[in-house]
Amino acid sequence: MHFGESLREQRERLGISLDEVAVSTRISTRHLTALEEDRFAELPGGVFNRGIVRSYAQHCGLDVDGTVRRFVMAMRDRGMEVDGRADDWVELAEAVHRSRPASAASNRMRWLGVAAMLLGVLLLAAGALWLLVRRGTVVLPHTLPSALQQVLKRTGVQP
Repeated sequence: MHFGESLREQRERLGISLDEVAVSTRISTRHLTALEEDRFAELPGGVFNRGIVRSYAQHCGLDVDGTVRRFVMAMRDRGMEVDGRADDWVELAEAVHRSRPASAASNRMRWLGVAAMLLGVLLLAAGALWLLVRRGTVVLPHTLPSALQQVLKRTGVQP
């Protein structure tokens, strides 16, 4: 019996669905199906494969170390690379870096965008005020300083 077949039989004997394993372990059903069908080339590779096998075995209540050993033997029987390569970790680090929040330079660009939007809103408001004054809908006082002084007098503030 092949490695994947034995995993599937043990899982089914325990009454655990593949979807349950996927949800619990957060491993895609695509990778779990590839594992159960001995399509090891479709797995992510290196140390990730052992992690998938460990999580699968642990969820199904199987002997984790024994299952990983059988997986390694099955990989060797197919002539596939068993040990993780050093670049697996580099690939993981790059994926984590890509998923991290934006850098400080990107944040500066966001703030510039916010400032530009505020300036645009200000210009739009000034344009609307100009249009309302021109049509006569709004009448501005002839001298703004005296209007400001009147407001200050009403509020009780001495200039």
